Amino acid sequence: METAKEHTLQRILKIGGELIIQKGFNNVGLNEILSTVNIPKGSFYYYFKSKEDFGLQVIKNYGEESLKLLRSYLEDESKTPKERFMTFFRDIRLVYIQKDFTEGCLLGNCSLELSDLKSSYAHGVATELDKWEALFEACIKEGQEDGSICNNNDAQKLAAYLLNNWEGAILRMKSQKNEKPLSLFIEFTEELLT
Repeated sequence: METAKEHTLQRILKIGGELIIQKGFNNVGLNEILSTVNIPKGSFYYYFKSKEDFGLQVIKNYGEESLKLLRSYLEDESKTPKERFMTFFRDIRLVYIQKDFTEGCLLGNCSLELSDLKSSYAHGVATELDKWEALFEACIKEGQEDGSICNNNDAQKLAAYLLNNWEGAILRMKSQKNEKPLSLFIEFTEELLT
């Protein structure tokens, strides 16, 4: 059972993550986070050593929550591995359309904004993306084994390629403010996985 401290920590991470994905890490102050979560300023340091620690925990939390979502798609045994990928990419494209092509992926955003500032941020983002890549790889291997994915390239390299291109398509979507980069990614991914 979740304690009151754990519940409050999860609220801070969730709301803090939402603010960061909307405005960027450096554009979100502690006061904004605390007033949005409705906790006193002194309490922030009860949960986090510093703003850097907060950022790292937000990255980890976002990565873990997104991994759960990704698993719900890529481990769905009612679909072939190729169908799992395509359903995930199409559904997330719809989410971005509904959000008017804003926000994007917190890991991609933090990679751009923070990775050159501190190695701890770069490592945090890379660690979470590596978990996603491993899940991509497992699904690709399964598809290669059952024949639903006919591309016989190395599954790890193919997983890295898909994830890199997906994250790049999200960044382009944000700058172009339309779905074209995501739609192009989906079109070519369907061919790639055939």
